[in-house]
Amino acid sequence: MKRFVDYSGILGLLLLIAGGLIYVITTTSSWLITTFLILGALLLLVYIVGNIGNIQNYFSKRSTKYGTNAVVTSLIVLAILLLVNFVAFRHTIRIDTTANHQYSLSEQTQKILKHLKKDVHVIGFFKSEENQRAKDLFEEYAHLSSKFSYELVDPDKRPAIARKYGRITYGTIIVEGPSKVERIKKTTEEELTNAIIKVTREGKKWIYFLEGHGEHDIDQDMAGETGRSGMAMAKKALENQYYGIKKLMLVTAKKIPSDCSVLVIAGPQTDLIQTETAAINAYLKKGGNVLAMIDPTPSASLKDLLAPWGVVPDNDVVLDVSGVGQLFGAGPAIPVINNYGNHMITKDLKRMITAFPLARSLSKDKTIEKKNDLTIVDLLKTGPNSWGETDLTLFENQKKAGYNPGVDKKGPLTLGMVVTKDVKDSTGTPLGKKKSRLVVYGDSDFATNAWFHFQKNGDLFLNSVNWLAEEQDLVAIRPRSPEDRRINLTKAQSKLIFWVGVVLFPLAIVLLGIGVYAKRR
Repeated sequence: MKRFVDYSGILGLLLLIAGGLIYVITTTSSWLITTFLILGALLLLVYIVGNIGNIQNYFSKRSTKYGTNAVVTSLIVLAILLLVNFVAFRHTIRIDTTANHQYSLSEQTQKILKHLKKDVHVIGFFKSEENQRAKDLFEEYAHLSSKFSYELVDPDKRPAIARKYGRITYGTIIVEGPSKVERIKKTTEEELTNAIIKVTREGKKWIYFLEGHGEHDIDQDMAGETGRSGMAMAKKALENQYYGIKKLMLVTAKKIPSDCSVLVIAGPQTDLIQTETAAINAYLKKGGNVLAMIDPTPSASLKDLLAPWGVVPDNDVVLDVSGVGQLFGAGPAIPVINNYGNHMITKDLKRMITAFPLARSLSKDKTIEKKNDLTIVDLLKTGPNSWGETDLTLFENQKKAGYNPGVDKKGPLTLGMVVTKDVKDSTGTPLGKKKSRLVVYGDSDFATNAWFHFQKNGDLFLNSVNWLAEEQDLVAIRPRSPEDRRINLTKAQSKLIFWVGVVLFPLAIVLLGIGVYAKRR
């Protein structure tokens, strides 16, 4: 009996440790774990009761008291560390110290995840040893939304899951929404966020691009002589956000299609005929949404279309001699904007720049604004060192210009405006919260292939379309490309770092330790 009591303590500890290890490995409770824990606790209790006298004698010794104090102190420190880790796990704080916040999710992704109302499950098919990058990205998403979940699967080890989604190769990511599945091949924030947008959106909104007046070609990519003036990049960016794109020949269609969410007029070279202007105005009055981008003379001003909405296209070319544009290789005829109005389209563009090659300024007709009960907001403002050059012949033929007081319009000048108006019935009663929305820019080149990816030009264009389409979640700054911040070392510098970091510094620590040891001896 005495021998059983002596061994019960060791056996009890082993059972408790075994039960704990099984739980940690399987992360599930079972009858085996419960049995191990109960039996281990009982055996430990038997040992304590059977050796109570020896235990009291042991703790009454002076050496034992010192040892006990050390053990208790260590346990307290361990408990504090566990508590700190527990709190840190539940309340994570992340700080991204990179210059362009390379490891932080963009405002658009954060906004989409914050308003995610449907479950999205992502499956990344990677080799076990190559999935760290995808895991880090998925963790960032899961951290912001409980509706986002993910798993990493090695298709060779779990072929049944891979077969469920057809032909799967390494690097494929499946994004699964309530009723749609998207497949992407790049492990980037932009690809993943666009896929989430596609699987969670109900129905597709259609964006119509007006044609027949020399507008920018939305199918023209960068290839060819007219590649820079095409808008294929803008079209692709809209399609990535699950919009449908169509062209509209209004002369033959006679009216704006009923499924048109936004009508885009991108740099017409000739004015619209009267029936087209009337059709667009009728569409706007019923709560339609129009994005008009116009250029200086000889391009069309669309003044007949814009007049009832309180927007007056000035007959000038905006020049800016502040020198800000020269920092980016832009001349005076390409004003750079960092002064934005207070509006949802531009609220996330503060402290960022956009550029507008060969733009014309816009003015507000306050009489029409008041008479037609319009709300007009200035979106873009040039700097005080800009002006609207009105001698277009001299500027175009001789590339000469100069500010003429009393003739030219002094900056700051407006390059973009937003107009809204409540939709009313024939008696003048507002029809709910429905509004007519019109966005006008005094330049169309900023959204072409040549300028779409210049700083935040693309974001401004997409934000405008998203606001007009009433997709508020998509109005934000989009995922940024990783910045290449490599350090190039010469051969001599590499050797210096090797000798200092790998040889001299560790050797100094060893010698210091030897010196201290010798001194104490």
